[in-house]
Amino acid sequence: MAATIDHLRIDHRVTVIRDFTDSTGVKMRAGDSGIIRDISFDQIKLQARLGIEREGGKVALMFQYKARQPARSMREIFELGDYIPVPGTERVWRDSSASKDRKMIVPPPAATGGPQRAQGPDWARDVQKLEDAGEIEAAVETIKKNVPHIGYAASIAELYARQMRIFQRAGDELRAVEAFKKAVDWMTSYASSATSGGEGAALSREADDFRAALAREFGYDPTEPPSPTIIAS
Repeated sequence: MAATIDHLRIDHRVTVIRDFTDSTGVKMRAGDSGIIRDISFDQIKLQARLGIEREGGKVALMFQYKARQPARSMREIFELGDYIPVPGTERVWRDSSASKDRKMIVPPPAATGGPQRAQGPDWARDVQKLEDAGEIEAAVETIKKNVPHIGYAASIAELYARQMRIFQRAGDELRAVEAFKKAVDWMTSYASSATSGGEGAALSREADDFRAALAREFGYDPTEPPSPTIIAS
């Protein structure tokens, strides 16, 4: 289970938009690009860590909050790009414009060779274990207790998105729909936690993009009512 920090998402490309130096002295230049493979946040030490996969190898970044933090928000130094999964873990997408059928996509079994283990602090590994055991409410409470910023709601949204995918692969549409709706609700809650107008607009766009991407992955948007059937008289 990966934490969510500001707008950053695991398995997404990021591009540096201004030069900065992280808390350990690693320098990044505007235009540097890579794919986030690891995100973690240590509540005790107030440290955020990013693992970014680049053509020349992986770079590990650490941000010490309330100390040598190079920006107030990750949005000031990173631009989020496309979703690029680890090979073998690709999601199945449907072009929503090509069909108006409300039919759930049932992907093939994940070709991951086993569950991915959480990286980072102990609480993240605890969340992963709870997810594996199906104890989702306990996993949610663990995230709430250990992520001391509004990103906890986005992390919970990502948790329910993962649950949606599990139920999709099992062909359980009712439970997949429930997980989809919870994911959207938590991401909406994340957006509503903004403390300024500019941040609110940015988080609202992020929530809208999250919902649209999830709907493409699901096959349709379960939060929208079906189109009315017109019967000719």
